[in-house]
Amino acid sequence: MDVQDYVEVGKVVKTHGVGGELIAELDNPDILENSKEPIVLEIEGLRVPFFIEHAQAVSAQRARIMFDCTHTEQRAKTLVGCKLFLSPDALEQYGNSYTSPNAVVGFNVIDQKKGDIGRITSIENIDINPLMVIGDNNILIPFHPDIVVKIDFRKKQVITSAPEGLISIYQ
Repeated sequence: MDVQDYVEVGKVVKTHGVGGELIAELDNPDILENSKEPIVLEIEGLRVPFFIEHAQAVSAQRARIMFDCTHTEQRAKTLVGCKLFLSPDALEQYGNSYTSPNAVVGFNVIDQKKGDIGRITSIENIDINPLMVIGDNNILIPFHPDIVVKIDFRKKQVITSAPEGLISIYQ
């Protein structure tokens, strides 16, 4: 699979200790703990695969990571600020339990009743109720488990079941 198809899941924010460990911010840090696939980091505009030696969630939005090639603080410092990407295959195993609204920007929204609604242009990150901003009309649909039926990372689609009238008010 081409690394350009990978989905952004977080960012390296700092080093941890002197042994080469890193702290990453992610919407769901648990996804790294059992990942067998390489994680891709964007370094100076290029996506480079790294293998995880070990990873552990340390909070609801942070994970401590050790890559197989970052055994010194100096090497780890070069990766601070890099975006993290995972393959659609790695994310598919989590289904809708991987609930990062930011990961679906650029995906098409397909409503079960209305059909193709449009492309997600951005996410309004409201703490309790993030909203998908869709198409030129700026249709707002909550990124909520009652509405988001399925996320297909391979097809880059979000399948929704929007409440009656929610989409119609924008047409």
